[in-house]
Amino acid sequence: MSDHFANGDAMRVQATITDYVWKLDMADVDGVVALFTEDAVFEDTGGTEHHGHAGIRAYFEGLVARPEFRGRQHHIDNLRFIPEDGGFKVLAYWTVTKWHSEPDNRKIFEVIGHSLDRFTRTGDGFRFTERRVYYWKAADCPWKPDGTHF
Repeated sequence: MSDHFANGDAMRVQATITDYVWKLDMADVDGVVALFTEDAVFEDTGGTEHHGHAGIRAYFEGLVARPEFRGRQHHIDNLRFIPEDGGFKVLAYWTVTKWHSEPDNRKIFEVIGHSLDRFTRTGDGFRFTERRVYYWKAADCPWKPDGTHF
C-alpha cells in the first residue's frame, strides 16, 4: 500500500472534494473559494481559465446566480489518485443530476464529464491548486486506445 494511502492523505483529498460538491450545491461560494489556494486555476467546461480567489469567486457567483442551477447535485467519483510533489493529481468522473419537480417530475442527468485536479497540503488541509472540468461526449472524450492518458 502506498504511504499516501496508509497515512490517510488520499482520504483527506477526497474529503476536500466532498466539501467542494456540498458547498457548490448549497450555493456557498465563500466555502467553495476557501477550498482553493490563493493562486489556484479553475478551468470551466468552456475552456476559460479563472485565476486566483477573485477569478474563481466571480465564476461561481455567476454560476449559482443562474436560475437553472438551483437543485442540481454534483457527483465526483471513480477517483484516480496520483501522488505529486507533496500533493496529488486526481482524475475523476463527474455527473450533474437534477429532479425537475415542475411541471413533469422528471429526474435527469443534466451533464457528465471528467476532471483533472491538483491538490497541495496547506495549514488548513489539502486545497485545490488546479481544477479543470471537461464534458464527456462520445466525439471528444479522452478515448486513448494507444494507452496514453493525462
